[in-house]
Amino acid sequence: MPAVLALSLTLAPAAPPDAADLSGETGETLKLYGLQRGQTAGFGWQCPAARRLAERGVRFVELIDVGSSNNWDSHGDMADHARLAKNVDQPIAGLLADLHRRGLLDSTLVVWTTEFGRTPFNNSADNKGREHHPWAFSSWLAGAGVKAGMVYGETDEYGIKVAKDGVHVHDLHATILHLMGLDHTKLTYRHAGRDYRLTDVAGTAVKGLLS
Repeated sequence: MPAVLALSLTLAPAAPPDAADLSGETGETLKLYGLQRGQTAGFGWQCPAARRLAERGVRFVELIDVGSSNNWDSHGDMADHARLAKNVDQPIAGLLADLHRRGLLDSTLVVWTTEFGRTPFNNSADNKGREHHPWAFSSWLAGAGVKAGMVYGETDEYGIKVAKDGVHVHDLHATILHLMGLDHTKLTYRHAGRDYRLTDVAGTAVKGLLS
């Protein structure tokens, strides 16, 4: 079963202390992530720390960029995303490259996702922001068992609704569980007269995403 790096929320406080110590990393590795030597904060720091946790056998690592303020919730100005993307693009690319060259990517599933997208429009034409958009948004997977270099699914020409090969959130969860070696249908349990499981008794692993 692969380890999972869920690139969306935060590092566990119980992490081995040495995993967070990047002082022994080479200058070349720090540059790969866009880090300055001695830096101990930011999304760029979290990515090599996540790699070090995976090397030490931690089964699940969750990262977050920014927090409850100055974040990607760009209701006021969608152009904020350009600034925010600069904080994450190089560290993400560095993490994938670092995992690959160390032989870890084949046994590590990397999931980059969110809770919903942003509308391609606003109710007011002069509003620079965007609203919550649950009907269509993008996630990506890399690593263990994932087919590389492909896009699955399409929206309509306006980016409003799914037009082809839609993946429900339950399907995404079922696919992640499948890649971890778990059959989500076998995780069903009954409580108070109702069946429950991690995919809410729904979802199908998306075979088109599997290598």
